[in-house]
Amino acid sequence: MTPKLTTIDRRDCRGEVVLQGTSICPGMGIGRVHVVDPALSVTPTELAPHQVRAEQERYTATVEAAGRGLREHVTTVHGDVTPETKAILDVHEAVLNDESFHDRVRQSIATNHKNAEWCLWQEASALISQFAAMRDPYFGARGEDVRDMAYNLLGVLTAGTSKADRRTEKGWGFASRHLHSSDAMLAHRSESAGFASESHALVSHAAILLKGFGIPSVGGLKGLVDNLREGDRLIIDGTDGVVVVRPAPETLEKYRARMRAARHFEKAEPARCRAVDGTEVEIKANIENPDQVSLMHVHGLNGIGLFRTEFLILEDGRIPSEEEQLSVYRSVIKGAEGRPVIVRTFDIGGDKLMGFLSECAGRNPSLGVRGIRRHLVERPDELRTQVRAILRAATDANVGILIPMVTTVEDIIAAKQHVDAVRNELCEAGVAFSLDTRLGAMIEIPAAAALTAEILSEVDFVSVGTNDLLQYFMAADRVCQRGNE
Repeated sequence: MTPKLTTIDRRDCRGEVVLQGTSICPGMGIGRVHVVDPALSVTPTELAPHQVRAEQERYTATVEAAGRGLREHVTTVHGDVTPETKAILDVHEAVLNDESFHDRVRQSIATNHKNAEWCLWQEASALISQFAAMRDPYFGARGEDVRDMAYNLLGVLTAGTSKADRRTEKGWGFASRHLHSSDAMLAHRSESAGFASESHALVSHAAILLKGFGIPSVGGLKGLVDNLREGDRLIIDGTDGVVVVRPAPETLEKYRARMRAARHFEKAEPARCRAVDGTEVEIKANIENPDQVSLMHVHGLNGIGLFRTEFLILEDGRIPSEEEQLSVYRSVIKGAEGRPVIVRTFDIGGDKLMGFLSECAGRNPSLGVRGIRRHLVERPDELRTQVRAILRAATDANVGILIPMVTTVEDIIAAKQHVDAVRNELCEAGVAFSLDTRLGAMIEIPAAAALTAEILSEVDFVSVGTNDLLQYFMAADRVCQRGNE
């Protein structure tokens, strides 16, 4: 959706401004606004030759201090973070510990005889530009991680404080030009009313954190920061991707009424829906992490139709252990309170490349070794571990296992052999597991669509993956705005 901006007179920044962006996390919040990353200005300062060594040492001390602050921030302030949140913060620590980058900054200080702040920002800006030039949105969003690190170091260099030291009042709405993970953590710690950003990096680590924390948030808001002042009232509508700056009284009341209605329908009974011919239709939720199970209750849905498990995979490519996965699946199943849950096995590849796992995806990940292809060809152990965890979690529950990227009936037969082998292993070991867990196939490849009848003879249900099915049918890349990119 193309962002829309209501133009106002900057000299009289008091009228209502409505901005249309893209939803990051659904929900609504109202609060006074705090700008978390105001415009940055770094000016060069000339150094005398005898000052260079001391400036390099000052920079090195800053990096060490920022590293200590990040580790303390993770272990003390956020000791209860989820595994995926911890993994993201581990990545930020790795970025901060990139000695090749810091060596370039120190070399720039020596070569240019300029202050550490200026040299740091020059090197960071160059790296950010390299990421921005990448066509893959996942890797392009890594520029936000670099900028976050640079901002953090600049804060220590100029003021002696890192982002982990910041505090703000509870219940405020956050506004930003960028999407930094440290700001998402601050929003969580401050019980923020919502998060609004100009950034289009909707697959950034910050966006993942905002979803995980359940903070109403919107991205892609052109001109956001220029159209507000610190302390302005802000409405953040993460459901419709709308942000209202300085709402008029009638607008404020409209959104307050919507929020009251949402609270009123919390844990609504599942809706009964029928098609025009009278056929009963169940509407279920698609979720990406356990915290989103509550949305199923709020909207009166009939269960979890798709639980995407890719969020479990750590940034370095490590697949969580069976026990780690078991804990997450049990949490989702318990949260569903008896309603059916469909768990999709790891669909790695295409637009879901993760860390070093991209190495096995092929030159064109959308057409390569992804989904069940990856499991059958290269990592059957990974599939078995995940199936073991799902079967153990599904005891006395209505659970289905969904196999992605199915192409032929043989794919399903091979997957079933692995599932049966896991059941035998659990039975022989005397481990409790579900005997009634259903098996399903994703129909998202034209070849599978043509074989649906044959595939149905081997599974309990099928799920149509419309995004990928249309992509392959139309030969149009789903992650590009123009099909010929």
